[in-house]
Amino acid sequence: MFLRQLALVLQSGLPLLQAMELLRQRLDKKLHGVCLHLYQLLRHGTSLAEAMAKEPKFFPELTVQLVQAGELSGQLGEVLEELADYYQQQEQLRSFLFKAALYPLLLLAATFGVLLFFLVYVLPILVSVYRGMHIRPTGGMELLLQVQGFLVGNPMFVVCLLVVMALALRAVGKNLLRWLGRRSWCGNFYGLLYEIRFCKLLALLLESGLNITVAVQTIAKTMADTGFEQQLALLDSRLERGAEIMTCMAGTRGLLSPLTLDLVSVGAATGCLPAMLREAARIGQQDLETKIAKLREIIAPLLLLAAAVLIAAVVCTVLGPLLELLSALPQ
Repeated sequence: MFLRQLALVLQSGLPLLQAMELLRQRLDKKLHGVCLHLYQLLRHGTSLAEAMAKEPKFFPELTVQLVQAGELSGQLGEVLEELADYYQQQEQLRSFLFKAALYPLLLLAATFGVLLFFLVYVLPILVSVYRGMHIRPTGGMELLLQVQGFLVGNPMFVVCLLVVMALALRAVGKNLLRWLGRRSWCGNFYGLLYEIRFCKLLALLLESGLNITVAVQTIAKTMADTGFEQQLALLDSRLERGAEIMTCMAGTRGLLSPLTLDLVSVGAATGCLPAMLREAARIGQQDLETKIAKLREIIAPLLLLAAAVLIAAVVCTVLGPLLELLSALPQ
């Protein structure tokens, strides 16, 4: 919102200092302090890129680099608008991924909640009924009673254990999901996601007036800890030696798909590389959304089946002694 509104005000012809003062009055309280700090720095002769660099928690390195390029080229308003479009697209993609993962997570949480309710509230009622009928719990029933007794007797310990397990799962699960997401037999989701991001960023940087070597170096900074650092460093070194763009990108392993390489080749030959990169990102995003939708169609029934089997096993274990007693009664 900040970038788009600043672009709109600058394109209307207002000077930068007046534009910042206007935004400071119009935007919400969360952005008020940031705008005030930028306004004060601009009044002392600091450039917008340098002022943004003083707010690293709000403006990432990519924004600072592109704003600096926009100031040098005299196209600051256009660059800010392109940046706003890029962040909006990233937010839409993030929202899609979150919604795709939300249903399986809610299903798992509901299964856990049903089992917890059964163990803590329903199981004691059935046990009291069994004791009134002089039925001793054995096997799986006895194990469930031990679990129920532990949950009731140590609630704080159970809560702390769940928190520790959640934190450990978050730490380990992220790396596990990244590893699974890079396997071709699993759809190579992470590779496709980073390819989309690379194409969008490169198109944005090239259209902002940066040369391709500086653009790749900037992308490498924003894609740290993604597993593609070596490939981006190799691409950067080949570009610095003056090799052709297509040759450099074709030499990177796992960074770009064959279709993207074909589009890059066409773009490099026709001088429309940013447009071809945007088209590659659009096709890649469609492919990613299709793969995730298909994976969700497979995972949702499997999770439902697993939850049904688990709950049915617990219920059968608990009701087993009662069913045996009823079957032993005379007709």
